[in-house]
Order: sequence, then C-alpha cells, then structure tokens
Amino acid sequence: MKPMFGLLFYLLLSPLVFAHEHTNAVPEIDRKFLDNLQRPDNRPDDRRDKKSKSCCTDKDAVKVEYKMVMPEGAKYPEPEWYVWIEAHKPDGTPGEYKWVKVPPEKIVEEYSPSGQAYVYLIAHSIQCFVRPQTRY
Repeated sequence: MKPMFGLLFYLLLSPLVFAHEHTNAVPEIDRKFLDNLQRPDNRPDDRRDKKSKSCCTDKDAVKVEYKMVMPEGAKYPEPEWYVWIEAHKPDGTPGEYKWVKVPPEKIVEEYSPSGQAYVYLIAHSIQCFVRPQTRY
C-alpha cells in the first residue's frame, strides 16, 4: 500500500514541479548572469523587492534574432533595436512573427558573458533585452 501511495503522490505533484521548466537551453556560461539580471526600468525604484526587479530566470531568457537600426537625421543617433518575436492580437491570441521595436527603457546595459542576445517576455511584452556583444 505504501509504494502505491508514494507513486500516486509523485504522479500528482510532478506536473507542479516541472510547470516552470522551459525547453530553451541557455549556455552554462550565461546562466548565472541571466538568473541575476535586473530590469533596467526598475533600477531607480528602491521600493520594489528583488523578485519584482528581476528580469526573471535563465529559463525565461529566449535567444532571439535581432537587428540594430541607426535612425537618420539625428545629431547624436542612438541605435534602435528590433527583435523577431511572435506578435499577439489585442484579444491575446497568437499572431504572426514580426520585427518588434525594443523600448529603450527595456535595454539592459550589461552584456551576457557569451555575447548572445536574449529577450524576456511577460504577457507578450518585452521586459528585458540583452544586446549582443561583438567580439573582435
């Protein structure tokens, strides 16, 4: 009877244990960096706790295709960053993939150790963007 109860207990709780597991494999070199990454738009606000300031974890970081565009006509142009992600319709249903502009306040100053670009999405909204780092 005890082994049967143990098996039943394991089967009932195992989905809860793995509910947050993602299939996105982050290289070992980036895991600690991504786990401790803080949201750039929250840094000035000391009232929020560490969890609220966090981008999330390395399991939520998604390697992303990106492009950088330099706007024309500006005296001191700042690059605009775009990521290739699935856009969602106003009702929340998935749409098609397209280039989405990263809000400047969501761009993290630091680079990942591997130089890989990552994006964190919450409710289909960009929370953090880690720019790629060019290595020479």
